[in-house]
Amino acid sequence: MQVEHDAKWIKRISALSKMYFTPTFLGTEYIEVSKPAMYVGNHTIYGVLDAPMIIDYLYNEHKVAVVSIADHSHFYLPLWREIVKKFGAVDGVQEYVRSVMQQGYSILVFPGGGREVLKRKGEAYQLIWKQRYGFLKLAQEFQYDIVPFAALGGDEAFDIAFDASTIVNSKAFQALLKVPKLDKLLRHGEVIPSLPKRPIPKRVPFYFQFMPRQSIMQIENIEQMQNFRTQIQQDIYQGLDLLREIRQQHHGM
Repeated sequence: MQVEHDAKWIKRISALSKMYFTPTFLGTEYIEVSKPAMYVGNHTIYGVLDAPMIIDYLYNEHKVAVVSIADHSHFYLPLWREIVKKFGAVDGVQEYVRSVMQQGYSILVFPGGGREVLKRKGEAYQLIWKQRYGFLKLAQEFQYDIVPFAALGGDEAFDIAFDASTIVNSKAFQALLKVPKLDKLLRHGEVIPSLPKRPIPKRVPFYFQFMPRQSIMQIENIEQMQNFRTQIQQDIYQGLDLLREIRQQHHGM
């Protein structure tokens, strides 16, 4: 499994975002180059604003060779697939992830995946992780520490004009989901996006908070794994609260 990192491309694309959103990164003392880790955080709406800035910051500012675990849908379109790969992303297939971890890459993972980026009204900054534990099992297998992080700003960059719930909860759509093949294709309705009032994002300041590294090696059973995951989620929510306070002090928002 070969990872493509195009440092100049990453820097060039992210430069526009940094000028527009003026991101602030906190907790950088928890970023270590010498020991790979799994960076785990919240994904903001549409997922195209937060990830590039994080990857650029880790890769170009701290020399952390980070691989982003991307949703399968990113790899369906040839041109878009090549763009995603330039950011060091790989398809979120477990064997691919295991391969890059064997090579010693740090991992960037958003456990909420595609559903968390396709947010609906009232879901801003909610972690929608379902029952996913595979990322933690891989971290334990390769003895990777977990570095939780919180991202603030992205879920306020767009106002939702059309809520996907309108379609997904309709009787007609629910009837479609009773067809197994359609249900699988539409991921139970999760691939239906909400539509923004305008395509250009609002200019809001972005904040990122990295938190202390946490070892996962002490976990011995699924109950402890569940408690560990819950604690990570709480850390991220607390990180978001802290970032709101800091933003209030800086911008009065």
